[in-house]
Amino acid sequence: MTRDPEPSLHDIADTAAQLAQLRTTADELLGRIWSVERTRGLLDGPGPSFDEDLWKVVAEMGWPDVLVAESQGGGGGGLRELCVLVEAAGAAALPVPLAAVAAAKWCEQRCSDGVTLALDDTDAKVNADSVSGGWPAVPFGGAADRLLVLGRQDGDSILGVVDANGPGVQRESERPLDHNPAASIALVDAPLRAVATGATAIRRYHDAVNRMRLATVAELVGIASAANDAAVEYAKMRVTFGRPIGTRQAIKHRLVDQRTVIEIARALVNRAADACELQHPDADPLLSLAVFWAVDSLRRVPEGAIQVFGGIAYTWEHDAHVHLRQAATRVALLGPRDRHRAVVAAWLRTR
Repeated sequence: MTRDPEPSLHDIADTAAQLAQLRTTADELLGRIWSVERTRGLLDGPGPSFDEDLWKVVAEMGWPDVLVAESQGGGGGGLRELCVLVEAAGAAALPVPLAAVAAAKWCEQRCSDGVTLALDDTDAKVNADSVSGGWPAVPFGGAADRLLVLGRQDGDSILGVVDANGPGVQRESERPLDHNPAASIALVDAPLRAVATGATAIRRYHDAVNRMRLATVAELVGIASAANDAAVEYAKMRVTFGRPIGTRQAIKHRLVDQRTVIEIARALVNRAADACELQHPDADPLLSLAVFWAVDSLRRVPEGAIQVFGGIAYTWEHDAHVHLRQAATRVALLGPRDRHRAVVAAWLRTR
């Protein structure tokens, strides 16, 4: 097998500069249209934490279509670009399913309006041109317009699309920790349009789920970074016994340790993104390594930020709750911690 040529330092520098510029642009755009205070306002409201107008703006910017080929009307970008955009969305506390929708659209290789979600691989049964199955508490399932389903018929795998507002689709609203419009979904002989079959369907679905999970880790990087940055600023201004609390060793070391966790997570995301794009044999274990780090360490950063804020962070009005709730909900999308740890351990034993 011919190995891909190693990139030069010049190429690496160019890529890093382009991604940094993309992040700066994304931060500027999101800073003009959204804020963590608006997300907290949705949490305080009677409805779900989802803003359709915000999602339309994100869609108009082309972010959900970034992985779709240019020939299909998409952005023609790669996982690195998607992860930068999703990280920016996480830092801005956007209550949108950007990671999940981008992965689903990559799977279908089609640009479409609305929200497209890939449902978990269960025992969905395909019968001719229809599918039946059930999925509990699908994040943003209540806002979905299209559903990607991997089902089986006579032992053969079929990947297809279901109109979420069409016949045979039943949805029951749920209220998760971050109040996103989750829903339990039941399909009863819902019309199915096949996209792929056999081994191609399985591989396409598997790769889409990997992209969703990796982008979700990137979103967690953004959430954790925003939480830690807010704690750093508070530690600079909060004075006790005549000194800012940030000068005290316990606070200072906690914040530095949390920043280290964030930077390691970002590096793991980048490495896994490159491996997935190149279809490297180590892509799956590298993804599991990034996920394990997120579940084991990264999710603790918003919790640590609350400790720095102290008593004021325990009030519902504080922004720290937004980061904590979003982080906990995103971690639940990544799969069991022990399974990812087992994948990483098995991989390391062969090296």
